[in-house]
Amino acid sequence: MRDPLPPDGNESTGARPRVLIEARTGSLLGSVELDDASLRKRLAFLDYGPTDDALLAELHQFALAHVDTIVDEFYEHLLRFDETREILRDPAQVARLKTLQREYFLRLTSGRIDAEYFESRLRVGAAHARINLRPEWYLGTYNLYLRLVMNRLRAYCADDPERLTSMIAALSKVIFLDMGLAIDAYIWSGYVDRALAQEYRRVAEVAEHTLHEKNALERAKADLTHMIVHDLKGPLGGILTLTQLALRKREGLPDAHAARFAQIQRSARDLMRMIENILEVEQMEEGRLTLRAEPVDLALLLAECANEFRATAEMAGQTVTVEVADDLSAIVTDRWVLRRVLNNLVVNAIRHSGSREAIRLEASPEHGGVRVGVRDGGRGMTADEQALLFSRSHAPLADGRVRSREDTGLGLVFCKMAVDAMGGTISVESAPGAGTVFTVRLPAVSAS
Repeated sequence: MRDPLPPDGNESTGARPRVLIEARTGSLLGSVELDDASLRKRLAFLDYGPTDDALLAELHQFALAHVDTIVDEFYEHLLRFDETREILRDPAQVARLKTLQREYFLRLTSGRIDAEYFESRLRVGAAHARINLRPEWYLGTYNLYLRLVMNRLRAYCADDPERLTSMIAALSKVIFLDMGLAIDAYIWSGYVDRALAQEYRRVAEVAEHTLHEKNALERAKADLTHMIVHDLKGPLGGILTLTQLALRKREGLPDAHAARFAQIQRSARDLMRMIENILEVEQMEEGRLTLRAEPVDLALLLAECANEFRATAEMAGQTVTVEVADDLSAIVTDRWVLRRVLNNLVVNAIRHSGSREAIRLEASPEHGGVRVGVRDGGRGMTADEQALLFSRSHAPLADGRVRSREDTGLGLVFCKMAVDAMGGTISVESAPGAGTVFTVRLPAVSAS
């Protein structure tokens, strides 16, 4: 029987050190960088010595008597699990593996732990890594082996419990040695790197699939929203037409009825404005909104806007005025889009200002372009509230209030996107209790 060297490097005083590893071309021991000293250290760590060699050799006769039954039970167990059954589909392969397993068990009980033994265990581990048998299944087979042997070893040593304990201890040491070598083989063969790469690919595929589903859901939601919103324009246009006709022939209407028709008309216009905001934001996000540049008289445009909303403001006890610089020149831009921007800003000012507040539309030349402002004397905004103005966020505002039911939150989003498309900028100045000013700056000639 042989034993690894003790720490001083000698088996006994004056004895020649036993070399576990001999240089051999193509050996896995060299590739895995396991030298003689490291293998000796492993055996020493497991407290494996001459006594264990002797105990394993004593088990050899037991192994010869029981090896076939143990190997058959071993493979019966493996075939009960999908993960191991997958690699054991070929009966001829199973027969070959049983032969190899029989040789392994007999070698295990030979009491010869040398370089050849280490090399063979590394090669078996590397072979399992190559077929991508997950290490938890491979390492689990060692426990299975130990359990099957112990079940029969109890009967074999029934009259000598102390001897049974010693044999199980020796067998456990060599099995745990084999497990360590299996881990070395898996690492050396690149299994860990392959497993990580495979997991990265799996996670990437899951993320891509989730993103695809999310995009598909968002497209379906956007298509449904577009269809519903677009279909609303027809009946809403009918309501506006009927209210306009009723108000034109108001001579025979009681004042209360005329006032109700006017309120219906204002509400319908608000709803139409929100519908247009939704559709136009969608067009801008998809790059489908085309600007049509033309000369625009800003003084006239601001006056039209003020006139449209003056009645609404007066009902709330507010006033709408226009202040335009005398030297203001016409600009070249999309008149309809700019009017939509101004409409949204004025409606926003009316909605967020109290009674007896003044709303002023302003325009003046500035740095080769123009500055257009909508000023109100309302409650003002905090910096946190201002940060949400031009985004799609529908979160509660900083002071806990929520958007009014008439506000989709897209009006200012549309303003920002439209002004950007026209080559300009939009900004806001506000403070709590000090009112708000929205400022639009446009070049003299906008992009088209």
